[in-house]
Amino acid sequence: IDASKKFLPTISSAFDHPKLKLLVDDGINYVKQSADKSFDVILVDSTDPIGPGVTLFDDEFYKNCHRILTDKGILITQSESPTGAPDEYKELYKKYFRVFGDDNVHCYKCATPTYSTGLWTFSYCTKGNVHPLKDLDEEKVKEFEGKNKLRYYNADMHKAVFALPNYIRKMLNELKTTKFD
Repeated sequence: IDASKKFLPTISSAFDHPKLKLLVDDGINYVKQSADKSFDVILVDSTDPIGPGVTLFDDEFYKNCHRILTDKGILITQSESPTGAPDEYKELYKKYFRVFGDDNVHCYKCATPTYSTGLWTFSYCTKGNVHPLKDLDEEKVKEFEGKNKLRYYNADMHKAVFALPNYIRKMLNELKTTKFD
């Protein structure tokens, strides 16, 4: 945190935001001990599902995230590369579908040149029926974009990240029709 403030001041400026409550703690225990329906949004920026980070990818963790989300709450996680780690990718989405339901799990992607496959995905899981595209308010996005002088994000970029290549669509659709344990 201190190194980010010192060497990356423009992208670490939110550390001083009055709405931020920064906790450096065990995320798994924090989620487990949090009250039901106490979060609108949960962002999990985790390691890969190996070693000490593996429990951030298990059913219990996702069930607890679901439990602590409000009725229209959203969970965002990194979900690996369907190209570089297809088995891990599929296992993650099986878990998301099991916990959140087929219609409440959406995948989006971005180009990440520093990763070997160049493509990385993220999950957008909702407890309610909040849809990342159908519920997008383009006027609000435009207003936010102008107010904050955004250089990258806009409504078209938002829609574009959810446009998936056919091989990813196929993987996800096959998982949706599968009955899990």
